[in-house]
Amino acid sequence: MIIHDVEQRTPEWLQLRLGIPTASEFRRIITTVKGDLSKSAKDYAYELVAETLLSRPLETPFRNVFAMERGKLLEPQAVKQYEFSTRTQTRAVGFITTDDGRIGCSPDRLIIGERRGVEIKCCLDAGHMGLRIGGPDDDYRQQCQGIMAVAELESLDLYGWHPELPDVLIRKQRDEPYIAKMSAALREFLDLRDAMLAKERASGFFAERAVKEAA
Repeated sequence: MIIHDVEQRTPEWLQLRLGIPTASEFRRIITTVKGDLSKSAKDYAYELVAETLLSRPLETPFRNVFAMERGKLLEPQAVKQYEFSTRTQTRAVGFITTDDGRIGCSPDRLIIGERRGVEIKCCLDAGHMGLRIGGPDDDYRQQCQGIMAVAELESLDLYGWHPELPDVLIRKQRDEPYIAKMSAALREFLDLRDAMLAKERASGFFAERAVKEAA
């Protein structure tokens, strides 16, 4: 495990994530129940190949922008309330990769003195009630287990905070059998991505482009 001490959402953080699968997108690689390679994995591999060859993050549609910006704005308040409620101290973390740098994750916080992390969700009104009443969506399984696998954590607190509604804390424990299946699926995915990347590089187009840009 390698911890990269950069601030999240900065150019340095985006550069570290470039072209590699991250836990927040594991739901696109791995099936929820069995931990097998998902049918949507190929589309995600296309995106990572494009990022690598273009040397920049891909342009994304402006969907969910309000929810994302709201989440960033509320996160500091949520962290304070989490620390107060759980009587713990946390620290920010930038980007964590496996030793080979081929897989990464960005947990919102790490708990000082413990092998435990925190993933904060500042959902909109209905989404927060859904988290309280119905529990986390199945897609959180890949993300939570992925963070614990990459960051070598024993547990992860999924913490939902809303300024007008009661908060919710769901503690996720490591699921070793699922992590083992997930790891196998990720290796298969990386082989797929690497094969795609090799095929595109073999075309010669990107080598010629690099020469032109350097001239």
